[in-house]
Amino acid sequence: MKICILGAGVLGVTSAYELAKRGHEVTVIERQSAPANECSFANGGQLSYSHAEPWANPHVFPKLFKWAFQEDAPLVLRPSADPHMLRWGLLFLLNCLPSKARANCETMLRLGLYSKQKMAELRADTKVEFSFLGNGTLHVFDNQQSFDGARRHAEFQSKLGCDETAMTPEECFKLEPTLANTTKKLVGGMYAPIDESGDIHFFTVNLAKYCAEKYGVKFLYNQEIARLHKTDNRITHVEIEGQHRDYMAGFDAYVMAMGSHSAVQLRKLGLYVPIYPMKGYSISFNSSEHSPKVSITDDAAKQVYTLLGSRMRVAGTAEFAGYNEEVRKVRIDPLKRGMAELFPKAPMEELTEWACLRPSTPDGPPIIGKTPIGNLFMNTGHGTLGWTQGAGSSRLLADIIDNKPTEIPLSGLDIERNLIKL
Repeated sequence: MKICILGAGVLGVTSAYELAKRGHEVTVIERQSAPANECSFANGGQLSYSHAEPWANPHVFPKLFKWAFQEDAPLVLRPSADPHMLRWGLLFLLNCLPSKARANCETMLRLGLYSKQKMAELRADTKVEFSFLGNGTLHVFDNQQSFDGARRHAEFQSKLGCDETAMTPEECFKLEPTLANTTKKLVGGMYAPIDESGDIHFFTVNLAKYCAEKYGVKFLYNQEIARLHKTDNRITHVEIEGQHRDYMAGFDAYVMAMGSHSAVQLRKLGLYVPIYPMKGYSISFNSSEHSPKVSITDDAAKQVYTLLGSRMRVAGTAEFAGYNEEVRKVRIDPLKRGMAELFPKAPMEELTEWACLRPSTPDGPPIIGKTPIGNLFMNTGHGTLGWTQGAGSSRLLADIIDNKPTEIPLSGLDIERNLIKL
């Protein structure tokens, strides 16, 4: 088949890889000048397969009201007249119910564990370089109640095939010696040995190059998509912005992998999908001997600290402020403070700041597979876990397009669960 993929982030490029190696003729359309220039540019770096607790959960619900009045809170839902944000917010609150949160966690963990397998296969097949480390992740706590809750959650996940180890502060320091200098009084940590880390930008750029050279995948950059056109419930062509409108046609199937902008394009087709941008921030700077070798997550701050070759990455926070990509100082400062508290001896030299709009669903799992439009497929809505879930999601997508049985159940990943037809 001739397949057009819309978007060259990590989901678009891994989709191109999976489909092209099966013999499909693949073209990728991207509005940026290169792959991985938006959400796949400078994320936290964690391949956190063990992280399956959605943002929408019973524990976060009571904190929302407190955080609403904090400019530097880990999660900020800014009031807005945007009806799409209001609708998304209501669905988010409904998914904070314990039964829904458990079901969504199961879905995300199933996809995460599957993605670990598929990422291992992809690495073995392509030999793509991306500063990979297989040292696991360590989640640290300075609050006993939160630590106890994490241990209970780990017991729940262990029944689903994911084991984590509870650690004392001393055991945390032994695993990651640079933590011993922290100014925080840690009460414990949860270590997930199955987790990994790596530079998503290097990975996506190098995989795109591999796909172009080995499989002849065409990457068309600087192509701003105006809209998709359909006839008889099938996409017929893609309209490109510009002084002279261009139209790309002749494809058998189309894959929506445009991140937060997926929802905008789908609404033009008469489909409302609750994907909304959750702005995340990161800082990057030169690593040193005081940088951690194990990727760390600070539970209280909701921040991650990851070594990526010669650079150190600190990422976190979640801000719902529409499609505003501005890098706000009030959201960057907590990242700097977090680094100074956990790793006070590590300098932050040649520091760069960044923000992106993560495509988030209100329940947590992404949307993968068929849509009500006959030849349009989805691979988007992964929120903070696009890097983690990308390899597995794209393998599932390829099986669906090829009309083959998938290796894991698709329940909880389909578009129908929150779809509203306009």
